[in-house]
Amino acid sequence: MLGCFDTKAEDFNLLYQNLLRHKVKVITINTGILGTTTLFDVTIEAEELALNSGTSLASLRKEANRSHAIEKVGKGAKIAINALMENHIIDGVIGMGGGGGTYIFLSAIQGVPFGVPKVCLSTLATKDLSNQIGSKDVLLMPSIVDVAGINQISTVLIGQAAGALVGMMDVNTTKNTTKTIASIAVSVFGNTTPCVERCSEVLRRNSYDVLSFHAVGTGGKTMEDLVRDQCFDAVLDITTTELADDLCGGICSAGPTRLTAAGEIGIPQVVVPGCLDMVNFGALQTVPQKYRDRQLFSWGPDVTLMRTNEEENRELGKSFAEKLNRSKGKVAVLLPLRGISKISRKGEVFYDPQIDHVLFETIRGYLDPKIRIIELDTDINDIEFANAAVSELLNLLEN
Repeated sequence: MLGCFDTKAEDFNLLYQNLLRHKVKVITINTGILGTTTLFDVTIEAEELALNSGTSLASLRKEANRSHAIEKVGKGAKIAINALMENHIIDGVIGMGGGGGTYIFLSAIQGVPFGVPKVCLSTLATKDLSNQIGSKDVLLMPSIVDVAGINQISTVLIGQAAGALVGMMDVNTTKNTTKTIASIAVSVFGNTTPCVERCSEVLRRNSYDVLSFHAVGTGGKTMEDLVRDQCFDAVLDITTTELADDLCGGICSAGPTRLTAAGEIGIPQVVVPGCLDMVNFGALQTVPQKYRDRQLFSWGPDVTLMRTNEEENRELGKSFAEKLNRSKGKVAVLLPLRGISKISRKGEVFYDPQIDHVLFETIRGYLDPKIRIIELDTDINDIEFANAAVSELLNLLEN
C-alpha cells in the first residue's frame, strides 16, 4: 500500500483496514515527506525513499520544491518496490491520491511486471495519463471526490478498491487455456498486415501463441517492455518502422530503446527492416516545415507518410545493425529485396530501389558476420517472404 501517509492518513487507514479484512498481509510505504502516521504500522518510511533517490528527507523539506520532491520520492519508491518484487514479497500494489500521489504511484510501479495487479484510486483517473502510465497494466479508479478525508462516497470506493485488488490477486491467471508450444511477439503495421497475418496463421496452426503489437509507438514500446517482463519466448519483428519515426521526429516513435529488449533478454528474434521507408505524421498541416518539400503521401485524413531518403536510410541501417549486434541470443535478419512495405513495391508511391539498396548495403556492412542474413527476391507482403520468416523463427527456436 503506497501513498502519502502524512496528509492522507485517515484515508489510507480505511484502505488498510479493508485490506486486512480480506486477510492479506499489507506492506506499507509512506511517500509523504511532511511526516508519517501512527494509525497503522508503516513498513518503509519516506526517509528511505529519499535516500534511494540520492537525497534526504531534510533536503527535500528544506528545498520546499513540490515538483522535485514528487520526482525524487517516486524514483525512491520504484527502487523500494523493485526490491520487494525481486524477493517475491508482494503480489499486488495499491495506492490513492490526487495529482502528486497519482504521479508518485505511476512512477513507483514502472518496474512491476505485467500480470501483477496495480490499482490506484485517483482524482485524475479520467484524464489522459498515457505518458505516466507507459505500457503498464494499471487499473485507475475515479475517486469521484478528493482523497481528503472519509465521507459516504470515499468509504464505498476505498472498500471497492481494496476488493478489486484482492480479487485480481485471487484470479487464476492461466495465460491460455489452449495448449501452446511457445509465445511469440509480432510487430505489425497497415503496410505489413498481409505478411503478419500469414505469419500468425502459420504459427497458430502449429500451436504457437501469437501476440501482435501495432507499431505506432506505444505498440512497440509495450512489446519491448513485455519482452523485458519475460512474457515471450521469441520475437518476430516484421515492422521496425518506429526506428524511422524516432530518427526523424515522427509521431510513431517508440523511443531509442526500440529493438533492444529481445537482445538484452537473450530470446530468439527474426528481424525485418519493415516500413523503414516511411515516417509517420498526422494530418498534412502537422508535417514539420522542414519536411514540406519531401515526398509525402496521405495514408488517411489524419496520417501523412514521408518517404525516408538515402541519408536517413544510412543512419537507420547502421542503428538497426548495431542494436542487433549487441544481442545475447540468436538473431536472423530477413531482407525483402523488392519492397519493405506495401507502398514501396514496384508501381507504388514509395517505390525507390536505390534508397532501399542503401538501406540493405548499410545493414550488410554493419551487421556482425555471425548474424545470419536471409535475402529474398520478393516484397515484404509476399507469401514466400512470410513463410521464410516463420521457417527461420522456428529454426532459431528449435536449434
